[in-house]
Amino acid sequence: MRRFTSDRIARSIGAYLGSMTLCLPCLSNASTSVNICQAPAQEAHFTVGYYEQEKSGLAGGPGATNRTNYTTDLQVNSGSEWVFGAGHRSSILNVDDLALQTNGYLHTFFFPIHRTTASAARSFRFSVAPAVSGSSNVTKDPGEYTRDSLQLLAAFAWNRQIADRLGLNYGICADHRFGDFQIYPVIGVNWQPHPDWQIELGFPASQVSYQASTTLHTSLRVMPNGNEWHVKDKKLENESQLVYDGYLIEWALNWRPHRQFQFTGSVGREFDARYEMTLADGSRVRLVNDAANRIGLTLAWFF
Repeated sequence: MRRFTSDRIARSIGAYLGSMTLCLPCLSNASTSVNICQAPAQEAHFTVGYYEQEKSGLAGGPGATNRTNYTTDLQVNSGSEWVFGAGHRSSILNVDDLALQTNGYLHTFFFPIHRTTASAARSFRFSVAPAVSGSSNVTKDPGEYTRDSLQLLAAFAWNRQIADRLGLNYGICADHRFGDFQIYPVIGVNWQPHPDWQIELGFPASQVSYQASTTLHTSLRVMPNGNEWHVKDKKLENESQLVYDGYLIEWALNWRPHRQFQFTGSVGREFDARYEMTLADGSRVRLVNDAANRIGLTLAWFF
């Protein structure tokens, strides 16, 4: 397994700052990853999302990839401290001219639990999410689960208000947003220069958001978007780990015509993407994917 080295941290921070993108917490996570570091929404909700990524070539060799992604999230708030949920990430990975050790149907089921305590201008949140992540022939049969199919995602996050419109977030997260399981620091500065604008600059995610009206809200964000799946071939005889890591820059427009419903359309681009996978002949490869555009649509129901 790869290590989260200081070089990789420096390269990641450079990519984020170089793209000059800003951020604000949003309802749905990126289409591939499970973002346990993100603070839960203040409202209970159920969301479904669809994302389509265009075909893009593999650098330095034959083949091309494209992905279709589906997301489902349920959040239930219990008082002011506890939040419970369930979610699903589904990716259909197509790779031309290469035979993989999996059919490309990849799933992650996860069950987040958040507990937040607050006093004065400070708060602390602990989040944990057990998960099962694998190809369809693994996740549909509990008898196929191994330690490689199971994930335990967690976050320790502190928030401190240091001025009327300025806040500081920091903590530690452990998840698969960088592909392999990584434990990494999180830090961000939240600034509201105007009642309609909110800016968060930080690592590993940044975003800027603008409230255009009572029903329209837009944002521009950049973040890591990766995951890891335990996959098996059709005969369930061979198994391996399929790892994806990359970055996502995305513009989203939220329209909330009713207090219980919100529609979100998004246009984004995934870049600096890599796949680490095993082919049908048993060889292990690491492939660099060209940058690719994607579009998305999400529907949220608040209750």
